[in-house]
Amino acid sequence: MNYHHGDLKNTLIKAAISLIAEKGPNAISLRAVAKRAGVSHSAPYRHFKDKGALLMAIAESGFNALATRTREASQAFPDDPTRQLQAASIAYVELAVENPEITQLMFGGFITPDECSGTLAEASERAFNSLLSLIESGKAAAVFRDEPTEELALAAWSMMHGLAMLIIGGQLQTREGDQCGPQQISRSIGRFLMEGILGKNISFSDPGHE
Repeated sequence: MNYHHGDLKNTLIKAAISLIAEKGPNAISLRAVAKRAGVSHSAPYRHFKDKGALLMAIAESGFNALATRTREASQAFPDDPTRQLQAASIAYVELAVENPEITQLMFGGFITPDECSGTLAEASERAFNSLLSLIESGKAAAVFRDEPTEELALAAWSMMHGLAMLIIGGQLQTREGDQCGPQQISRSIGRFLMEGILGKNISFSDPGHE
C-alpha cells in the first residue's frame, strides 16, 4: 500500500492509538503498529526511530486535542470568564475520561521530562497556555482573585486532572454505587474551582444547560 509522506505518519499514529486503546501503552511495538496499519514492518522507521518516538508523537496529538477541546468549550461563553473556565474544566475531564490510555501515556511517566522537548513540549505548553489565558481574562475583568496567574492555573489543572484520574479509576461513585461522570459532577467542579479562584461563594448552573 502506498502512502503520501504525511498520510503514512498519520496512519501509523492512528493505528498506534487504536492499539493503545485496546491494550495500553506497554503493548505497543513498531511491528504491531505496522501490522495494524497494513504496511511493511520497516515502514514506521521512515518517521519514528523507535517506539519512544512514536509514543511521543501520540502524546503530542493528545496535548493538541486537549488544547483544542478546552478552547472550543470556553468559546461558548465569550463574555463570562467563570463559565469559560468551568466549561474548559469539564472538557478537560471528559476528554481524559474518553481516552484513558492516551491520558495515561501523556501523564503516566512513559515519557520522561528530558524527553519532553521539541514539538511535544510545544504542544504541552499550548494546552497549559489555553488555561493560562482563561485565568488572565478573568483577572483582567476583575472577576478572578488577584493572585499569580500560573499558581491559579496550576491549582485548576491539578483539580481537573485529579478528578479525571478518580473517574478513570472508578473511584467516584454515588451512594447507590453508580459511577459518576464528568457532567454529573459539573456543579461540584464549578463550585469548588470557582470559589477558590474567585475567593467567594457563587452559584451557577451546568454550562451545558442554560
